[in-house]
Amino acid sequence: MAETPDPTSGSAPDPTPGRIPGPASGEPSAKPPAQDTPAQETPTMDTPPGEPSAGDAFGGPSPDRVVSDAVTDVAGRATLPLQAARADRNFGTAFWYNDLIEVDDDRETIRQYLVTTEPHTRYEIGQFTLREGLISPELPADELVLPGFSRKWFRIEELGVAVMPTVDLHLHGERKGWTWSVQEVTDGLAARPEDIEALGPEPLPAYLLGHEVTEPDSRHPGRPQTLLAGTVTRDAEGVVRWDGPLPEGCAGAPVFAGLPHEQGLKLVCLGLVRPGEPATLVTFDMLRPAIHHLSPGRRRHWWQRG
Repeated sequence: MAETPDPTSGSAPDPTPGRIPGPASGEPSAKPPAQDTPAQETPTMDTPPGEPSAGDAFGGPSPDRVVSDAVTDVAGRATLPLQAARADRNFGTAFWYNDLIEVDDDRETIRQYLVTTEPHTRYEIGQFTLREGLISPELPADELVLPGFSRKWFRIEELGVAVMPTVDLHLHGERKGWTWSVQEVTDGLAARPEDIEALGPEPLPAYLLGHEVTEPDSRHPGRPQTLLAGTVTRDAEGVVRWDGPLPEGCAGAPVFAGLPHEQGLKLVCLGLVRPGEPATLVTFDMLRPAIHHLSPGRRRHWWQRG
């Protein structure tokens, strides 16, 4: 069964933030305010050589196993299958991303977006698959159909990426009596420019978290989440390539890696994967500033300086 939001106007999407679980910013507005959440740190994995780790259950310490487990722990509910509605085509993967607007008194103000590859946002009616665990309470409907789908996205043409402010998705849930229960790629999890610069021609183990397509000829193809192992390399021109499986439905999926850290390894989301020969990543050194540029400046009251 499918659930369809109330009709909306055909105007361009509004990046004004919506209320999502967490303390409100307190900024008066005719629209839901931005979310203030506790400051989030980069996930780290303490895996010094010779000491027990999550890999011990698989025959000894395994950094790769530690990284893959960390990906599903911190981002297992951060991805969302999408496609052209009622057409069973143009399958892709989107993920939730929090754009950090400002930090004030150890509080972060963010704006939340869905991020995917631009070609998967061009159809008039789109749909998301409401997989188990993403909404509370669970509903009998397993699809969210969105008329005017193509108009809900900001297109970053130079990167081949599109982003959707999630305000309407949260407001729709509130009207229907349910809430989203998702994880996000946070500012602390998204790779920094220095993380991308640290990549080189030597293959680095990495993991793609996406939604493949099963039984594509059936009336309702399956969209299970899958974690795929591969490697990434970065050439002299700064192009980051994905060397690994990229099944149908996984374009736009986030790619993660464990990078050296003083405490062992730190988990980072490198960016999203774009199909091609070879497949490449749109990395967060380019993606973060492009998305941040979309956000309007935060209004300040007369007593606030600076």
